[in-house]
Amino acid sequence: MAQRKRRAFGKITERPKKKRGRYEASYPTPIEYCEQYKGQRPRQWRNFDTRDEAEIWLHQERRLIELGSWSPVELRKAEAKRRKESTVTFAQYAEHWIETRRKPDGSPRADGTVKRNRTMLRLHLMPYFGDTPMDEVSVRQVKSWIDTTADTMKDAMTARHNSFVLLKAIFNTAATEPIDDEGDTLIAKSPVTGTVPRPPKAHKTVAVTDEQIWELYNVIREKYHREDLAVVPLIGLFEGCRVGEVLALRRCDVNMDTDEISVSASVKDANELDPDKPRQIVRGTTKTRDSTRVIPVAPDLRDVLYEYINKHVPEDPDAPLFRAPRSGGFLAENSFTEVYVKAREQVPGLSGCRFHDLRHNMLTKISAAAGVAVAKRIAGHSDVRVTGGYLDAVTGDDMRKAIGANAVPSAAKPASAAAGSDVASWARTLAELDPAVRAQVLKELPAEMQARVMLAMFQQGEVS
Repeated sequence: MAQRKRRAFGKITERPKKKRGRYEASYPTPIEYCEQYKGQRPRQWRNFDTRDEAEIWLHQERRLIELGSWSPVELRKAEAKRRKESTVTFAQYAEHWIETRRKPDGSPRADGTVKRNRTMLRLHLMPYFGDTPMDEVSVRQVKSWIDTTADTMKDAMTARHNSFVLLKAIFNTAATEPIDDEGDTLIAKSPVTGTVPRPPKAHKTVAVTDEQIWELYNVIREKYHREDLAVVPLIGLFEGCRVGEVLALRRCDVNMDTDEISVSASVKDANELDPDKPRQIVRGTTKTRDSTRVIPVAPDLRDVLYEYINKHVPEDPDAPLFRAPRSGGFLAENSFTEVYVKAREQVPGLSGCRFHDLRHNMLTKISAAAGVAVAKRIAGHSDVRVTGGYLDAVTGDDMRKAIGANAVPSAAKPASAAAGSDVASWARTLAELDPAVRAQVLKELPAEMQARVMLAMFQQGEVS
């Protein structure tokens, strides 16, 4: 019987009665390390289920000694255990990120934003990344999520895009924000690469005329007997406020002497993040710091708004303009929306018109008349590129007026100047926008209007 060749390094001992750890691999503790690691056992050892695993381990240990990188086996096992116990999983980090993240200015994020983030994390990210340690999430795993959700979320592409944005933000924080005084970050580099394009906007902004908004006003007053709710869409169209901002207005926010409205809050549910508590509608912060603003009251709105306030709003400066029927406090958005949705369907041309479309209409008109910078200020946007996304509420009358189809030139003004004045105004407005936003706005215009505006921009030297 041939005898097994004596090993050059270490030995492997079989333990027949053991089902697991049947093979014990060991080798003498390197003498050259005894001074550095005092109190070590004479031999270093580990148990393995197969002889091949034991052989590989001995080979690796020998290489560590030769490279001068050796350390005691027990010390390494303890370090590995500590790393495992201190490992932060994606679920742990992401949940903490969502609950503690703040806006760039240091203020808390809106409860609605936190709630949406929680939902995206639970439904779309946690099942795929939840138990994976943050430092083990790979580029390949992220790409696999992108590829997989292209099919599994094909009917929810906006949610897919928003979930990717959230995933990217979480890992960007982990890779850039220090976690100790030495400036170390949780991970060296974010594994989130590639893109998930934002899907085309499914809803097309409905262009609203003054005649339609007044007809809507009459429907809400006469059919639903809600004079208070009838005023809300008027403020939406003529002032361009968000619905939450309108419902948060108090008597003191409307200055009839200076004809100005102060926007400083938006209604919210104080218990939105705790479903076990009853709804409590209060004045919350505006969407952004720039959303706090003062807006002139449009001439078309003044008489109706002031008459409504004088007749129906208590003298108390803090009294809500639009009160909840039962509590007398601020009105919830869904209480208004329930009536608004029913009423808009009874006005020709307003079917499907969202309240936010009214804001689009006002900003489109302001941009055409005074430029996008003025529209940005009135809207309370922090970035002019955001305002550019609102310039899509263009009516047929706007088109005809812009290209001069209905223009009647005066004796003092050449016909060509009269026809092109509004086109020139649009050209100046679009020139102020980011190229990507400008392209999106131009796509909303009819082909003839696109050509006229683009030609004007070339002639003004705004684009090349």
